[in-house]
Amino acid sequence: MFMRRGFTAIYLCLIAGMACESLAQESFPLGILGGRGEVTAGSPLLTVKSLMGNSPAEIAGLLPGDQILAIDGIEFQPHSNRVDDGGSGPQRALGERLDTVAGRAQKSERVIALKVQRGTGESAEILDIPCALPLRQGLLTSAGRNELISRAAAHLRETCQSAGFWNAPVGLTGDRVLTAWATVALKAVGEPQDVELMRRNVNWLMGPQQRCWLPEDLLEKGPDNLGNWALASGVVALVEVTEGKPDRFQKAAIAVSCEALCQRMTPQGRFGHDVVVGYSGKGFNVINTLSHLAWAMGAKAGVAIDQPVWDLSLQQIKQSIDPNGGVRYWTMANTGTADASLRTSSMALALGLVGSEQALLETLSEYLDQHRARTREAHAVGSLGMLLAPAAIWRHDREAYQRFMREWRWYLSLMQDHEGAVHYIGGKRNNGGDDYLGKDRIACVIAIMLLSPERENLMLFQK
Repeated sequence: MFMRRGFTAIYLCLIAGMACESLAQESFPLGILGGRGEVTAGSPLLTVKSLMGNSPAEIAGLLPGDQILAIDGIEFQPHSNRVDDGGSGPQRALGERLDTVAGRAQKSERVIALKVQRGTGESAEILDIPCALPLRQGLLTSAGRNELISRAAAHLRETCQSAGFWNAPVGLTGDRVLTAWATVALKAVGEPQDVELMRRNVNWLMGPQQRCWLPEDLLEKGPDNLGNWALASGVVALVEVTEGKPDRFQKAAIAVSCEALCQRMTPQGRFGHDVVVGYSGKGFNVINTLSHLAWAMGAKAGVAIDQPVWDLSLQQIKQSIDPNGGVRYWTMANTGTADASLRTSSMALALGLVGSEQALLETLSEYLDQHRARTREAHAVGSLGMLLAPAAIWRHDREAYQRFMREWRWYLSLMQDHEGAVHYIGGKRNNGGDDYLGKDRIACVIAIMLLSPERENLMLFQK
């Protein structure tokens, strides 16, 4: 099983391929309309790329290739590929309007008017197409939020393997990361029906020898070049499911993962994806911050933090704080924070969990609030930024969390099609990492983690 899909080679190909893609276009689901659309930087047109059978859009008479200009008289603004613009433009206008209209009780009021251009050049037509929507409670209501959580959780239950894990498209590291966060998401939902499933998930994450798949020598890569982000996410899942009270076997598994992360850090306080520090020794700050999160969660389960290691890694992060408060990719100045959501949110959560560095915690939290439109940009795995940032913001400031939810209302609206299935929406830049996690499952995790902080079923949510 360990090498069944060649994780490392596929991972590198995906990252390289995504990095070379044009940043001008963005494809995304059309929400309750049922289909997929595409926007292009600088254009206000939303092009219909495909339609689902018997969907509201198909029934209304939309066709692939149609270009939507407006909804209910609201002309679309041009799409931008700037990360600071979030979904502003056709995506936001469409998602928010669909959410509003679909929540109306009267069937006669659940009809939108789409202004559509069909064809190009001299043969182009401008059409006004009415489209009836099924009833769906809006995301500004608790009923609407709970419905999306319920559908996302149901899909996770349906897709979990009998052995207790979710199989990602590539290798054991992908399986572990996806399984860990899917398990955390189900814990966030807090349904009694998931207790047995989560028990199987924990047993699978602990591995055959209850060492979280780690070899005796923690500086060996282990099966399928076992990644550090898999170790960190596994710790979070084990501690959350056991509510900080693991049995001795579970505690030992948590401890060995935390120790592996300690040993894999260089004397300069840097990390690689596994045991090899990349980029000519510059490392990856995202692994530092995820390691801090793992160590902080381990401490909640009684696994002592190695303070010298913590302090050394923390110095690396302190040297990497940008003037705007985000955690840069490296310590080097001017390396940017457009993709800082995962690094910044995981570090903020770690500091909040251990109750230290309050000034730094405030700086990181303010970045997440002020730059909330960037959240789905997290260097290849925007999903992890989307699922951790809401927790960090919720702990920081309840009003900031409400601002965050208003920012991403369009995103949540477009995720869910007319049949209730949840679809992935990537960032504007590199989504290669999300490709190998399995987009439909990670989309469900994102939806749950965005919407469930108010339930406070996770330590990640509890201040």
